[in-house]
Amino acid sequence: MSYDGRNAQKVRRRKVKRRRRVFAFILLPLLVLALSATAYGAYLYNKAETAMNSTYNPLERETKRDVAVQPDVDNFSLLIIGVDDSSKRGFSNSARSDALMVATFNKESKSIKLLSIPRDSYVQIPKLGYQDKITHAHAHGGPLTSIETVEQLLDIPIDFYLKLNFDAFIEIIDALGGVEVEVPYALSEQDSNDNAGAIQLEEGLQTLNGEEALALARTRKQDNDIMRGQRQQEIVKAMMKKPYQ
Repeated sequence: MSYDGRNAQKVRRRKVKRRRRVFAFILLPLLVLALSATAYGAYLYNKAETAMNSTYNPLERETKRDVAVQPDVDNFSLLIIGVDDSSKRGFSNSARSDALMVATFNKESKSIKLLSIPRDSYVQIPKLGYQDKITHAHAHGGPLTSIETVEQLLDIPIDFYLKLNFDAFIEIIDALGGVEVEVPYALSEQDSNDNAGAIQLEEGLQTLNGEEALALARTRKQDNDIMRGQRQQEIVKAMMKKPYQ
């Protein structure tokens, strides 16, 4: 999909209330794809759907589209927001985004492209009117402020979003039976309950459960946020490939 920022002033803005059923249509194929063709697949499909029901709330906002996209026929974009929040942390409204990933779905090429935005990127946050780390956008206005910030940064429309806290991420990974990913080095990381050193992983290709995948997605002690973004992409790709294994 494409969007010409030079013609932004010509685009008629309208308010679109995203409905839960439409979003489920987009996200479920991304995570469980063909699983529903089998009894086991249907079981996983239902578990994943239950987990994802708590990851999305419709937003009423002005969009960069003149007409709302139809995901079954149009190209569209999805912003994945991973927040540093959990039941242990009390589901704070001021949680920061530890992961921001834009997925663009292209119907013609049958492709999904992922772009990770480092959490410490120094950008203009429209709601605040000044520059700050992009991780703080969510803390100052939730998904809506994150979406507005990413739209301005990349000059593209964000059609849908997915917000995941620690608990939802773990539940989805476990519902899929874990994911097979390459762990780049041995690591020691805290778990979702903030217990230091609770997750110990060795280097190499292996299947990770929800807690272990979360530890891999969060760690950056031995490298940097750019590499962490790459690991998060690998986890998403592993989730997409899972049905075919």
